[in-house]
Amino acid sequence: MPSSAMWNKAVADAKRVLGNSAKIPTKRVDDVLKDAVIAHKAFDGLDVLREQMKKKILEVQTADSRVDNGLGLAADEMDDEDFGLDSKKPDDKKKIDQAHQIFANFFKIAQKNFEDDAKNLRELNKHLIDIASYKRS
Repeated sequence: MPSSAMWNKAVADAKRVLGNSAKIPTKRVDDVLKDAVIAHKAFDGLDVLREQMKKKILEVQTADSRVDNGLGLAADEMDDEDFGLDSKKPDDKKKIDQAHQIFANFFKIAQKNFEDDAKNLRELNKHLIDIASYKRS
């Protein structure tokens, strides 16, 4: 990223070659250097946003963990449920088993979704951390 110091050195080096009476146009470069200051400030804002994103990811991970743990507990409780039917009766037992399978499938899919989300959030967080090592020249 160009800076005033870099430009001043380039002008001084050029004047050593051209002579002190050389006229070096500066208007366009002055505008660019002003924009470079703005660009540096904008880039600095990325660090703030990155840290905010890391905090938000942790917040989502914490909430997701609570839901995932709750799903596990609910699944365990559902396994023991007889739904008000008599499991000693063959017809009721069959219905209970079918309902258990329906709910087992629900909890399996729901927990898989949260596992996938957790994996994606870990990956996103990894990329945010990697971005921290990116430095402007």
